[in-house]
Amino acid sequence: MQIIRADTLGFCPGVRMAVQAAEQAVQNNPGTPVFILGQIVHNPRVSSRLAGMGAVELPGDDGSAAPPGSLVVVRSHGASPQTLDKLKDAGVRVIDATCPKVAANQRAAADFARRGYTVVIAGDRGHGETLGVAGHAPGSVIVSNPDQARTVGLIGPIALVSQTTMSEDEYAAIREALRERFPDLADRGGICEATGDRRVALERLCTRVDAVVVVGGRNSANTRRLAEYARSLGKPAWHVQTADEIPIELAAYETVGLTAGASTPADDVDDAERRLLAL
Repeated sequence: MQIIRADTLGFCPGVRMAVQAAEQAVQNNPGTPVFILGQIVHNPRVSSRLAGMGAVELPGDDGSAAPPGSLVVVRSHGASPQTLDKLKDAGVRVIDATCPKVAANQRAAADFARRGYTVVIAGDRGHGETLGVAGHAPGSVIVSNPDQARTVGLIGPIALVSQTTMSEDEYAAIREALRERFPDLADRGGICEATGDRRVALERLCTRVDAVVVVGGRNSANTRRLAEYARSLGKPAWHVQTADEIPIELAAYETVGLTAGASTPADDVDDAERRLLAL
């Protein structure tokens, strides 16, 4: 079997920054309790490694378990202003590891809300990033597909902001559905370049392989979208969280492409390649 890796895969700059911030928080503050507000990134290996270093993961956006004087690292997906204020009021030192691209969308949403717009966030309902952005824009609405965009109750003027890991096609479909109702829609965009880079790399990869393995956390939105995109390009594709999940049936393919989500560490990709070669 021949394994071909995508030109661009794995950690994006925002994820790398967040993971390093969490690691440094533990290393540079011996004796101080360190907590992470939710899962730092959507990858179990990263979470396990940080837990082994002593960082305690707090559930969701609930920082109430962090005692005064402790450190709380805000995950790459960001958090709402209300959550950050509660932490600071509790005497907790906050290290903000929000991805810069997410932070830019938060600021844009807040600015639109101040100017009287109803902000629509195109993204996954319940995702930490979209909930965090929504917290910066009171009265905002999260929509995940064009049908929701056509039916959700809205009062204009309307501004649209994207989850950073949405695909351009998903975002465009939601935008056009909203424009049918609100021709003067203010379009902020907000998809991260890293998302597009990985899709383009996957397109190139799919021209050279018989099947594709996408490595990444089961709850990683961008990893799931990569697997879906590979299938839409006509390739059999498997989304695996760990190398152990790679099925034996992949042994039937002569050339297998390997890619990974933006929150997937290099070790996971290396493990997947070794597993494929051992089939």
